[in-house]
Amino acid sequence: MRPIIFAIFLLLTGTISYSQTGKLTGLVTDSASNTPLESATVTIFRKDSGMVTYKLTDKNGNYLLENLPTTDSLLLDISYVGYRAHRQTLRITHSKTDTVNAALAIGFDEKDNVTVNAVIPVKMEGDTLVINPAAFKMKPDAVAEELLTQVPGVVVWSDGSITVNGRSVKNLLVDGKQFMGSSDPKIATQNLPKTAIDKIQLYQEYDRSKIGQQKTAQDSVLTMNIKLKEESKKGYFGKITGGYGTDHRYEANISYQIYDKRRSLGIGGGINNINKNIENLQELFQNNTYRTYNPNLDYVGQFGSNGLNRNHSIGAVYTQDFNKVLNSRQNNRITLNYNKSGTDAYITNQNLQNRTTADNPQFIKDESVQNDWRSKHVFGADYSKTSSYSDNLHINGNVEFNQNRGNTKRFTEVSDTSGQLQSTNDINTISRGRSDAERLSFSYSKSDWQEPLKNINISLNGGNNNSISERDVVSRFNSFTDAGNDTTYNRHYKNDNNGINLSGDINYNGFKRLLLGRYNFFGIDLGLSQRFSYNKQTNRAYVSDFDSIAGQLVINNRLTNSNTRELLEYAPQLYINKSFFKWSERMNRSISFSTQLIDDLKSERNHSSIAERNLNRSFQFFRYQGDIRYSYSQSNKSRLYGGLSYEKNFDYPSIDQLYTITDDINAYSIRYGNPDLKNRTNHTLSINANFNTENQKSLYSINGGLYGNYRKTIDPISDSVINDKESGKRFYYSINADKSSNANLNYNFNIARKLGKSSLQLRYNGYQNYSVLPNYIDGLYTNSRNNSISNNLNLQFSLRALLVLNIGESFQTNRSKQTAAGLSSFKNTGNTTKFGATLNLPKSITLSSTFNITNNTGLNKTMHLWNAFATYRFMKQQAEFKFSAMDILKQYQNISNDVNFDGTTTRITNGLQQYFLLTFSYYPRKFGKKELKQKATEHVW
Repeated sequence: MRPIIFAIFLLLTGTISYSQTGKLTGLVTDSASNTPLESATVTIFRKDSGMVTYKLTDKNGNYLLENLPTTDSLLLDISYVGYRAHRQTLRITHSKTDTVNAALAIGFDEKDNVTVNAVIPVKMEGDTLVINPAAFKMKPDAVAEELLTQVPGVVVWSDGSITVNGRSVKNLLVDGKQFMGSSDPKIATQNLPKTAIDKIQLYQEYDRSKIGQQKTAQDSVLTMNIKLKEESKKGYFGKITGGYGTDHRYEANISYQIYDKRRSLGIGGGINNINKNIENLQELFQNNTYRTYNPNLDYVGQFGSNGLNRNHSIGAVYTQDFNKVLNSRQNNRITLNYNKSGTDAYITNQNLQNRTTADNPQFIKDESVQNDWRSKHVFGADYSKTSSYSDNLHINGNVEFNQNRGNTKRFTEVSDTSGQLQSTNDINTISRGRSDAERLSFSYSKSDWQEPLKNINISLNGGNNNSISERDVVSRFNSFTDAGNDTTYNRHYKNDNNGINLSGDINYNGFKRLLLGRYNFFGIDLGLSQRFSYNKQTNRAYVSDFDSIAGQLVINNRLTNSNTRELLEYAPQLYINKSFFKWSERMNRSISFSTQLIDDLKSERNHSSIAERNLNRSFQFFRYQGDIRYSYSQSNKSRLYGGLSYEKNFDYPSIDQLYTITDDINAYSIRYGNPDLKNRTNHTLSINANFNTENQKSLYSINGGLYGNYRKTIDPISDSVINDKESGKRFYYSINADKSSNANLNYNFNIARKLGKSSLQLRYNGYQNYSVLPNYIDGLYTNSRNNSISNNLNLQFSLRALLVLNIGESFQTNRSKQTAAGLSSFKNTGNTTKFGATLNLPKSITLSSTFNITNNTGLNKTMHLWNAFATYRFMKQQAEFKFSAMDILKQYQNISNDVNFDGTTTRITNGLQQYFLLTFSYYPRKFGKKELKQKATEHVW
């Protein structure tokens, strides 16, 4: 922890220094009226025209530039649209603040021209901040992400997310639309070269998902739009990789994307046996980008994955834009996609559990060997159309086909505290199945503030699913305390299931105008919504047992059954909202109160071949919820959002909880229903808050968030667990307890500081969960008080584009305490220290390494995982050799721990072991008709 604490101290105190620096301040005004000029661009250049830094003047025309070098002669440029620029040479004084005031005159005099290789880096065009890439000198193969790291006020975090003056960029567009049909910013920022970009625009806009709803401060989102040069609006990029290593490890993948003004096509796929996930096509695109700055060192063979997995996938996504005018307010495009993926897994597990009981503590050892094969095909189509911020049409559909087969051998033994065996259960399973699912959704939103009667949101969804599965199970249970309890089963299961579901929501936001006309009703907003759904599920189970005497399968009439469940739901809802606003030039403040009154009507019909499961029932639940939302912002300083909400709702027991079909083939998990179960009532209190700075003058960019809820349940459904002493079997009975509670809290805090062209980032996130769950263990009532805490801290230092260092620490604690006397309590803890480094050397060589140190209560000694990588790029930066050395110390073990009311469980599974891998990658890249090259840009002074 000492390196992390020391680095945090450096971050907070700002004691890192490179050389002697000084400050420059001043005032920019109109020479005729002496009026301050807001958002004038003040830029400092070196003599070689390289930009040092820039700043926009505040609303009073003032500026302050810090960390300026005192050893060089500098060029000062102060410019404003429509005015003559002020330019002069100066030398900054160390340990003193220099002052340069400028009074700009309207117009521009050609005779004063001086030609230098420099451009204005940032300027305001109306309410849009414009970044000019030509003002930043970078290597020819630099991508947009590397450019953004050099812009003051912009922070590119280690996960690829972007903030500007502390505020998150929610939308990233390229030429006014999602790039390659993806909402992930990394697809654009880590692939598009700086040389292809004309300018980058930053502006605020209304969140399109809120169309037709009342606007609040939270609905304003920050959008970044990358405008490509005209000759770069057509191009292609990608990555093709193949590699082989020791222990017959291999990987191969392809990611190729091509685009023009109206179309884009991406294809991708891969195959590997190093536990690398490639199932999702978008994930494949995200993790195979061109970036060299801060490369993703985690997208490698996963040592934490269970078993050894051979993964394969192939897919494509095509987007067609029908709009002639490309901007973020007008969309008319369709996206088609197909993805085929599969996994062949070999997994061994050993679970060791110390289980608490009233007077018969047990030790359970569970070992299994599993072979699984899965294959999935997904076809999808997505269409969206908008003509402005007042409407939104969206249609989405997909079809999915799945196949699977596998076999599992599982052996469980239960011992008492002296080590004497009580019982064993040996189960062998062979399974196979297939399924398909079809889904279609439609949504339409219309908002017209001049004609409120037209404000409406409609959402419709439909789906269908079918599945067929078969299992052959051989189970042998042996009791060492009572041989009369020994059982042997050779059972065949066949299940045929199908279902259909339909649902819809209609929210009418013109209800107030319809009901009250033009009467304002004290500024209170009213809304009416209708929600309905219909769900039908039919399940047919055919179960037969092998008769060894007759030599054939015989129908098991107790388990064979058919069941059809139909559920119809309708919920009208009245929405009431009142908001208060206060604003000035310096601050904005708002608070809103809302209440929703809901009448839940439910009708369920269950038809079964088992008489007791035939059930018709109806429910009417009147429920309500409300919230308070608050926002406060200070101009160019900070922004705060917060909310508090309460909800009351109801649940009722399912048919399978009331009348369970009991199957005792697994002797350690035999479950029974309870027809006397009562409905549950849930009370939920939620809180959320987030904060971020927006001060351009601040040395730090800060943002953070807090999210949590507390739920109290009356009459929760719990378990009464019986551990049979004679047979060693375990039985579960569903019961109603008096009450249960659960509280969880998520929090995060991020702070960054730029040090010239270098940066320091601290990211922290944590999670806490506390629950009180009542149950019975061998007739003894107890409350299981479970507490889980997780904290993660990560510090990253980037020295320009040369060196990236990471230090991280994670802590986990899990506790389970039983309130009943005689029952044991349990606790386990763990922590992992992570180190990472990337060094980008000249001549296109990159050296990287990660080193993890793990301790937890399930390990006999500290575990180390050391991975190292070396890459070399050549062929004009389009080819790459990479050598990966994984688990160099050969110490990794796949061990995890869990704590619950049953006790502590240690799980040991197989996984990757040390291997070395050599890969070759090729990056096909071309933007425009000709390959782009870095050019010096001339600007006239």
